[in-house]
Amino acid sequence: MKMRIAATLLACSIATLATTASAVETIRATSAFGPNHAVAKDVYPTIFKKLEELTEGRWTGQDTPSGLVAPNEMSTSLRDGVTDFGPLLMPYFIADYPDSAVVTEVPMLGSSPQVVSAAVTEYLATCEPCQTEFSRNGQVFLGEDTTPLYQLLSRKAVKSQADMKGLKVRTGAPFFAVFIEQMGGVPMQIQSSELFENLSQGLVDATLSSPHEVIANRLGDVISYVTELNEGVFNGAAVATASKLLWDRMDPEDRHALATASQYGLAAGIKGFENQIQEVKDKKMVEFITPDQDIIDARDKYNAERLAGAAKILEDRGVKDAQAKIDRYKALVEKWEALIKPEMSIDEIGALREQEIWSKVDFASYGN
Repeated sequence: MKMRIAATLLACSIATLATTASAVETIRATSAFGPNHAVAKDVYPTIFKKLEELTEGRWTGQDTPSGLVAPNEMSTSLRDGVTDFGPLLMPYFIADYPDSAVVTEVPMLGSSPQVVSAAVTEYLATCEPCQTEFSRNGQVFLGEDTTPLYQLLSRKAVKSQADMKGLKVRTGAPFFAVFIEQMGGVPMQIQSSELFENLSQGLVDATLSSPHEVIANRLGDVISYVTELNEGVFNGAAVATASKLLWDRMDPEDRHALATASQYGLAAGIKGFENQIQEVKDKKMVEFITPDQDIIDARDKYNAERLAGAAKILEDRGVKDAQAKIDRYKALVEKWEALIKPEMSIDEIGALREQEIWSKVDFASYGN
């Protein structure tokens, strides 16, 4: 009899464990930029650890950092459920996201990546036309990351504007492409996953990127110099974007948990970018160059003219009331300048973003 009771209890325990295990939902994520990128090393691991904590283990995630979906395939892959969660680079699909990409025309605004990331996230989460764009493409926006300031990563030393003449430079958004053109260079549209190969074969001479790419995309093997242009940030990466097919499987409480977890991951990713740049400098992986004044003057002139003309550029793209939208984004940048302090921890920034943005969202209707 005792043996039968023991066997029954064991069978019940196994059944309970099996039920518990089967109840755990796993988000299939694709960070897309490779295993050394901060999205794979910092953003997504932080998101899924926090998500497990907030959902008491009901939800977790598994990232495929490269190979499954390339950055230029992300929009349709999220829509069709090829992946559940991934980084959507809005300038890659600018015709589909004209309102969401408003912020990418003013990347010179903001004093730090943490400020810009929070401001863009609040802007997009509270922008009705932007939400319509994501919904139309079968996606749900949950947060944006921001790179450190863009510099020129090159195979040859670039110090003056004369050195820029004819230089083939990979750029990731229209704002940067026009800048390179005005500096005398030749902008090239190449996705980040193909950058290493194009640089190594000499098909491009340089990339306008953040120096964290020296580690993240192994560019230290193919470039030798970083000219410190300090030309804005890339603020068009909706790194925390969910497939609507995933969203529909989640109840409002778990949706809120994923949105909250994403804020911690995004804050961690920006810190990861900064750590990689510091490692590049500490290990002297490349030579950092201070540009001549002619480059600085040309940059400042371009930024002032581009900011003054941003509304017209956006209206030509079909954006209505563009100046009002730029002004709203400017106000959000100013708001987050006052809220985020340099000494704040990742957890403090994550909690602040949740409080200021996502605690005010109705997750029964958001993303539907």
